[in-house]
Amino acid sequence: MKVWILQTGEPLQIDASGLRPMRAINLSNALIEHGHQVVLWSSDFDHFSKKKRIGRNSVIQYSPNLEIRLISSRGYMSHVGFSRLFDHGQMAFNLRKELKDQALPDVAFIGYPPIEPAWIMTNWLAKRNIPMMLDVKDAWPEVLLRAFPRYFQKVARVLLTPYFLMMKSTFRKSTAMSSISEPFLQWSLKLARRTARELDNVSFLTSPIEEYTQEELNQSQIFWNSKSVLDTDQIRCFYVGSLTETLNFDGIIYAAQNSDIEFVIAGTGPTAKALQELTVDLPNVKMPGWISSAQAKVLAERSTFMLAPYATLDDFSMALPNKFLDAMKFSKPLLTSIPGFAAHFVEENEIGSVYSNENLPSLLEVLKQYEKHPEKISVKAKNSGSAYQDLFTFDGVYGELIDKLEQLAD
Repeated sequence: MKVWILQTGEPLQIDASGLRPMRAINLSNALIEHGHQVVLWSSDFDHFSKKKRIGRNSVIQYSPNLEIRLISSRGYMSHVGFSRLFDHGQMAFNLRKELKDQALPDVAFIGYPPIEPAWIMTNWLAKRNIPMMLDVKDAWPEVLLRAFPRYFQKVARVLLTPYFLMMKSTFRKSTAMSSISEPFLQWSLKLARRTARELDNVSFLTSPIEEYTQEELNQSQIFWNSKSVLDTDQIRCFYVGSLTETLNFDGIIYAAQNSDIEFVIAGTGPTAKALQELTVDLPNVKMPGWISSAQAKVLAERSTFMLAPYATLDDFSMALPNKFLDAMKFSKPLLTSIPGFAAHFVEENEIGSVYSNENLPSLLEVLKQYEKHPEKISVKAKNSGSAYQDLFTFDGVYGELIDKLEQLAD
C-alpha cells in the first residue's frame, strides 16, 4: 500500500536527533514496519529551530520505503502571528504546484492544522477519488483568535472568515476523521456535519518507549547532579516541553514561594525568559533549558509528580495532551490544571490530581494532602503505569490506526 502523509510543524527523520518524535515520524515508521510505502509531505521550514531545512522544494529518498518531500515557504519567528499564516499560505501555494502530475497514492493521512496545506491536499485528492483520513489535533482557526485582544475578537472572526470556510471544506471532504480524543473527534464531526463512520477513530499522541545506552543514562545522571537535582526523597514536580502562552505557571510559582517542594521546568520557548525572571529568587525552582529524552527519563526517575500546567482554554479541555501520556509512560502521578475531558480522565482513572488556575493556592493544597498521605503517591503512580499499558502503548494505538488506513484504502 502506498500512503501519503501530510504533516507540517513536526520533527522529521532527517532532523537532528534528540527531538521528540510526533505523528509524522511515528506513523511513517509504523507504516514501514507493516510493509507499506510512505511519501511524507512536509515543510522545508523547521518549526522548532525556525530555520529552513534545505531552502527549496526537495525530494529525499530517506530509505527504500520512505520518501520525504519538502515544500518551501518563507518561515516565521513567532508561533503566533500573521507571519506564520503567510508561511502556511505560501506553502499551500507551492504544494499545489508540486502535486501536479504526481503518481496517486492508495490512501492519504492529512494532518490538521495548518489549514491551508490541508485544504489544498484534501481538495486535490477528492477530485481524484483518493480516500483520505483527516487527523485533527488542534482547533484552528478558533485558536487564532487568541492572538487578538478580547474586545477585537468578533471583528477578528470576520477577518478570519476565509480560514473558517477552508476548515469546513476540508472537514467535509475527508473520507474519515481521526483525532486525539473522543471530544475532539465529536467536535470535528459536528463541523463536518455528519455522524461517526466505522473508520473514524481516536488516535492518541503516544510515542514508542525509547531505549538508551548505559552511557547516555550515566551522562544524564551527571547532568542532573550538576544542576543539584539529586536522587533523594525530596518531593519534586517536573515539566518537560515547550514554554508557550498555553501554559499557566501561577499556581506553581505560588507553591514554590510557600513551600520547600522542588519544581523543575525544562524546555525552551517564547515565555521562557519571562518565567525565568519570575522565578530567579526561588531556589526551589530550577530551569535547565532544553533537555534530551534520556535526561527527561532520569529526571522522571528522580521526581515525584509530573506537571501539566495548562491555561484554561476550550480546545485543551477537549484534548488529552501528550504530557498526560508521558506521565503514564513514566508511571508518575499527574498534576494538571486542565478542566473538562482531561480532568475527568485523571480522576476516573485515579492517576493524579486536578488543581484550579482560578484558585492560586490550589496546587499547594493538593501537594500538602499528598505530604500528609504519602501512600497515595505510590497508588496513583501504579495506576498511571497501568493506564498506559491498557490504553496508550505505541503498538496498540498505531496498530489500530494502520488497520483503519488499510480498510480505507480497500
